Amino acid sequence: MKAAIAWPIVAIAMLGGVDATHATDVKDQVKIEIESTEVHQGMEPGMYVCAAGHLHIKGTVHNLAGVPVGPVKVAGKVFDADGKLLGTATASTKRSVLNPNDKAEVNLEFLTVTGPLIKQVKNQDLAVVAVESKP
Repeated sequence: MKAAIAWPIVAIAMLGGVDATHATDVKDQVKIEIESTEVHQGMEPGMYVCAAGHLHIKGTVHNLAGVPVGPVKVAGKVFDADGKLLGTATASTKRSVLNPNDKAEVNLEFLTVTGPLIKQVKNQDLAVVAVESKP
């Protein structure tokens, strides 16, 4: 009975289950941090407003995995002081491949966070949401 149960599990692993697990592991090994080098008056480090009036957050992704990856997709959310969601954004690295220990810039543009909403932003949450392993 045990052999009958083990066989489908081995077959699933051979047909792609291992790759899905590996992809999850790689995603967990790519970290994002907000840029702290640029400071715009009245804004948190890494935040700025573009000419179109949209809030941006610049960050850097760092490939801590032992394999090349890319591109890396990042999602962001911004909140007011009460925790109310003000806007969301996604962006991907422009570099198609990040080798182990490489870093790449990512720029999230919050199209719905403009005008008075920008000053209400008090917190943000950025997360790596997708990473492709490169051969």
